[in-house]
Amino acid sequence: MENSAFKAALGLLIKSMMHDDVARQHTNHQVVLPIGPTPQVLLDIGMPSLQVAILGKVVDKVYFEHGIPKGTIERLYSLLEAPKAIFKGQQGNPGAAVITYEVKNMAPIIIAVHPNKQIGRVAYNNIASMYAKTTRPGESIEDRWTREGLLLWKA
Repeated sequence: MENSAFKAALGLLIKSMMHDDVARQHTNHQVVLPIGPTPQVLLDIGMPSLQVAILGKVVDKVYFEHGIPKGTIERLYSLLEAPKAIFKGQQGNPGAAVITYEVKNMAPIIIAVHPNKQIGRVAYNNIASMYAKTTRPGESIEDRWTREGLLLWKA
């Protein structure tokens, strides 16, 4: 079940970042926003049973650099609960890349989840990024990652 305060805290964080560039670069980057318990589908692929969280610096990057709308970020928990597919992390990362049904500019939105990330004194399953993944014409990212043997779960 999603943390009931997540959407309100996210809204306040983004508003603060929009109005105070100094806070955006420093104070707000340290904020930890707990999203909720790890969804069952992620537990089934071996993620630990921890809270899922996102850092302020990731919200900054996702919203301002990747252009993911606030409404999509607010639905982060439901996107994790009902993914299209889940793939192994790449480049030695023990995490997972969750492909959602959401799209931005005709590209699927990917959520990168790093398990058991120590943030301060607490361990979380950390949302490391959220972005629209574009690929070469003719091959979807799903097809490519499946061909590369990275598929862990598919709806």
